[in-house]
Amino acid sequence: PSGLALSASSNSGSTADTLTSVTSPVITGSVAEAGTVVLYEGTTAVGTATASAPGAWTVTAASLADGAHSLTAKVTDTAGNTSTASSALTVTIDTSASAPTGLGLAVSSNSGSTSDTLTSVTSPVITGSVAEAGTVILYEGATALGTATVAAAGTWTIAAASLADGAHTLSVTVTDTAGNTSSASSALTVTIDTSASAPTGLSLTTSSNSGSTADTLTSVTSPVITGSVAEAGTVVLYEGATAVGTATASAPGTWTVTAASLTDGAHTLSVTVTDTAGNTSSASSALTVTIDTSASAPTGLSLTTSSNSGSTADTLTSVAAPVITGSVAEAGTVVLYEGATAVGTATASAPGAWTVTAASLADGAHSL
Repeated sequence: PSGLALSASSNSGSTADTLTSVTSPVITGSVAEAGTVVLYEGTTAVGTATASAPGAWTVTAASLADGAHSLTAKVTDTAGNTSTASSALTVTIDTSASAPTGLGLAVSSNSGSTSDTLTSVTSPVITGSVAEAGTVILYEGATALGTATVAAAGTWTIAAASLADGAHTLSVTVTDTAGNTSSASSALTVTIDTSASAPTGLSLTTSSNSGSTADTLTSVTSPVITGSVAEAGTVVLYEGATAVGTATASAPGTWTVTAASLTDGAHTLSVTVTDTAGNTSSASSALTVTIDTSASAPTGLSLTTSSNSGSTADTLTSVAAPVITGSVAEAGTVVLYEGATAVGTATASAPGAWTVTAASLADGAHSL
């Protein structure tokens, strides 16, 4: 017999090879005369057929185990003559495909930290390995998201269809060249995150707010700013476009940033956060902090007319607890001293004049 081949109906997968998942494949060939055709693997007959005339014949082989099988055929013609064996045909039986392994998010698709599977890339590239050539299909549930052809055992990559924000549980199957489809791989959960919320609640910490905590006026030149974020990430404090501090928020909640040294005056500060998926938020609402590291000395100290008995042309008086007046350039607490001893105090609620009633003073001169 001549022209041994695997019939197309028995050749699962690609017809360009003799690899099949059909365990009892149909073998075909030709004979020059009628007779009985016997199919052999080695010396074992694995099938027989009658060719009633010269031409094509088919034999259905007995069930063959997975692996390669070298098949030959002989014909015994109607005169009882048995031919020599035909040229061999090697048929490989393959009835299963191993599931893909090692699913991961490609580094190029893993924005932010590569230690997680959180990314801002909406069509991420997934990678993994297969034990044999075939067609790999990426699924979310029962929905195919992408496919790739692997020419040999090894790694594969698939760019997923666009995914919405949120968690996606992905798996992969492979259909090998014999036509076997594997079970699904172990799942890989990829979370898509394409935006970051702006930080909120910017304020000056109590420890950095010298003077009154009812304002954002302080003498602390590197003040600590606090606020909240909705997700973990890197917080950057800005004055305009200049970064003046940074901090890591390891979880949603409160953060603090110590600002770089600021000069005296008003500073308009804002904050952004870059989350672990690599998204940078818009700027927060602004916080204005005013740095004030010095106070001008009060001026114009004098004895009020009401406390100046006798002549107002001098500072000689019979009033033992005289009222002293003067001016300040800014609001604050005014303390009146005789030497190192405080003898009176008053609050100046705004720049301008103030008055302090001194404690009772003994007769004599007092330098205030």
